[in-house]
Amino acid sequence: MALSAALAKLNDLLSCVTYNGAKHSHVLIEECDALSALKKVILMAPSGDWFSFNPDKGRACQRTQKCPVMSPLLSTDSHHKHHRACDCVVVVHRQGQLTVAYIDLKSKNKNGYADQFKSTRQFMRYALGLLEEFHQERFEIQERYIILHGGKAPSLPKTPTVPKTRKTTPEHPYKRQVQDGAKLYLKELLASNP
Repeated sequence: MALSAALAKLNDLLSCVTYNGAKHSHVLIEECDALSALKKVILMAPSGDWFSFNPDKGRACQRTQKCPVMSPLLSTDSHHKHHRACDCVVVVHRQGQLTVAYIDLKSKNKNGYADQFKSTRQFMRYALGLLEEFHQERFEIQERYIILHGGKAPSLPKTPTVPKTRKTTPEHPYKRQVQDGAKLYLKELLASNP
């Protein structure tokens, strides 16, 4: 299965795409901080019209002739709130609609995510605006904000499979405690969208 033409155009606007539904059946989300207890989570996803990218890694320009920076707008050399990014974005295309899931891994401190989500959301909206302006591709958008936290085996009672809240925001994301190396179904995380 190949990506739809519209989603392939959006995919081509980004230099930090990590996985896509034409080639992969999972998304590996990794935390770069060596001190983090939650280092990786695997999202299981069926073949389909989706891709993921890593905006946190995409912000950093490596010192090579080919600079894989996602955008200078999200460079890491400034103290502005808009120079932040979450760990992973998954873009799913279903029936002419995009679901954009902004995902961040947190070990102990479950704060400071709102600006990361807002900055990444603005970058995504910019990319979608370019797609509409220059490629005449427009989508209805649903956005999900997800914090996966923990690292050690959960000590809390089992969380429900489907998030209780219908709408998430950068300030009020869906939070789920997971252990390091957990395997989750992407479908499960997106299930609360109408």
